[in-house]
Amino acid sequence: MPIHRYMKQLALILIVILMSASIPLASGDKKLSPMDVISKHLESIGPADQRARATTMKLAGTCSLLVKEGGAGQAEGQATMASKGDMNMIQMTFTSGDPAVWTKFDGSNATVSQFRPGRRTSLENFLAAYDVIFREGLLGGTLSKAWPFLHMESKNPKLEYSGLKKIDGKEVHAIKYTPRHGSDLKITLYFMANTFEHVRSEYEQTIYPTDQQRIGGGGGRPTAPARQRSSPARINVTEDYSDFRIEEGLNLPHTYKFQLSIQSEVRPALVNWVFNLTQFTFNEPVSFSDSTGNE
Repeated sequence: MPIHRYMKQLALILIVILMSASIPLASGDKKLSPMDVISKHLESIGPADQRARATTMKLAGTCSLLVKEGGAGQAEGQATMASKGDMNMIQMTFTSGDPAVWTKFDGSNATVSQFRPGRRTSLENFLAAYDVIFREGLLGGTLSKAWPFLHMESKNPKLEYSGLKKIDGKEVHAIKYTPRHGSDLKITLYFMANTFEHVRSEYEQTIYPTDQQRIGGGGGRPTAPARQRSSPARINVTEDYSDFRIEEGLNLPHTYKFQLSIQSEVRPALVNWVFNLTQFTFNEPVSFSDSTGNE
């Protein structure tokens, strides 16, 4: 074989080897960090000055609450959300006259409604037992000014990028979220791959029979021996956000769905709520001295 032809083939082989070796490097360079995702997510809400300008949020619309386990029934009514800084509130009032359901964090204390004095529904029990989700500002997502990514310095959570996943056939970035002081819940947040809008939050926990914690509002007290579980109990909560539209320069969801599922021999539950929000008000005074969030 002529030397020049041999050298030409050798050069081609070297080029192929170098190109192959460069592929993993290029792929690694493109891997997103958690803060890459969060930075683009904040941009998806609106410009920094517009986000800062909206110091309070009051939202209102219709709600539907459906209980399939841990009770039964369906109620329609009005949904109200209010937030300022770390403080946030969600309330549902019903046309049937059933007692309102609400959660509130005033910056120091977290409180939850009671269906009757000393008695809570499965939903209220869960919110009382796992108040970390609204202490952190996670409940309600970007529909709250308490959303933790608006307060990164004070919240300082541990974030881990879990790669691309699919929700309803659409690619999303998954971020594992661990509060600074820890949590029993496994928390995963999902952001659209193309727009970086926050579209889902998931909270999960498995409670084993040897764990004496009672599900939902037990305050960590042991269950009576006859009521202890013989198989693990599983808690799954999903928040879904859709119908994003602009409100005074901010890109916010107008449909908010929440589902609580507790698979347990002791106290199973399956509860859903759906909010369809139609009123968005910014920079009006809000108070958290009562359950309504109004002055």
